[in-house]
Amino acid sequence: MKRSILGLMYLIQGMRHVGIDVDARLANMGIQADALDPSSIIPDAIEWDILQHISQDISPEQGLFIGQHYALTGYGPFLMLIVTSDTLHHALLNGVRFQQLTHLFGSLQLEIKNNAIHLYYQPVDLDTNLGQFRAQCEISGTYKFLQDIFKMMGLEAPNIQIELPFNRPTDLQLVEAYQQYYGQDVKFSCKQAVFILDNTQILDVAIPSADTLTYRMYEEKCLRDIEQLEKASHSKVTIVEYVEDYLELQNGVIPTMTETACALKIPERTLRHQLQQMQTSYKEIRERLIKQKAIKFIEGSSYSIEQIAEMLGYSEPAAFNHAFKRWFGHSPRQYNRNH
Repeated sequence: MKRSILGLMYLIQGMRHVGIDVDARLANMGIQADALDPSSIIPDAIEWDILQHISQDISPEQGLFIGQHYALTGYGPFLMLIVTSDTLHHALLNGVRFQQLTHLFGSLQLEIKNNAIHLYYQPVDLDTNLGQFRAQCEISGTYKFLQDIFKMMGLEAPNIQIELPFNRPTDLQLVEAYQQYYGQDVKFSCKQAVFILDNTQILDVAIPSADTLTYRMYEEKCLRDIEQLEKASHSKVTIVEYVEDYLELQNGVIPTMTETACALKIPERTLRHQLQQMQTSYKEIRERLIKQKAIKFIEGSSYSIEQIAEMLGYSEPAAFNHAFKRWFGHSPRQYNRNH
């Protein structure tokens, strides 16, 4: 599967906020967090490998604090679809319907029963530290999302009871932290996470920012985004495409082969051999992507030639100019004038 890179970006931002030196961990993999392209999509396997690397020696419970720093910004069409829905019930249904466009690895399900609204979250994995860490982050982040979305829609946030699929901590200070965030009646050791809103009457509440025409426009955009993700997920990925997927996550920055092998958890020698079997090399893939990114930056951005050269890994603009002219027959400035 592939999905938006936003989930990884939010997690990195949250780790920074709680004082984890995540940027140093990412640097070992050739990743600069601030260069990640928010519009890119990432295969689950690559994201999981990155998460394993940056979450080493971090307790799963840290996810409670990291998820509190997830933000609404960056959700784009998905967020606009939610806030232009006509009722709260419709907004919740859309949240579940388009959950692939959120930061979640786990899955959501909505049920109305016993005069209460139940939003279930099922984690992907609770058998490993990484799985628990990711689930803690996503549950905490979803709780914040619900709070923030009510505020954004101009509605008073209702009381939400939380059930967690984690054992009750033995550390009393940690229990207090859960209670301060989720409320005193938070429950532990449940089968799955549940967000329970005990007033079904709010389902019919009209959203002040509802707008039919705007809603239809963003619904079409979300449907296209889902279609693109599913199309990318169903295609069989070769080792070349796998490497390309990793290298395309960042704007401009191209990791070295050593860094890429580390990120993909493939021995460098094995990676080199696999690429040779596909009649290519890391150098060829890297140069092809640099060419594509060079054109993208020159045609669609306000970066100077000097800035573009630096972003693409050239120590001197002259070296970039020489390479560009070899590729396209014109200098970057001549190409820009002609296009």
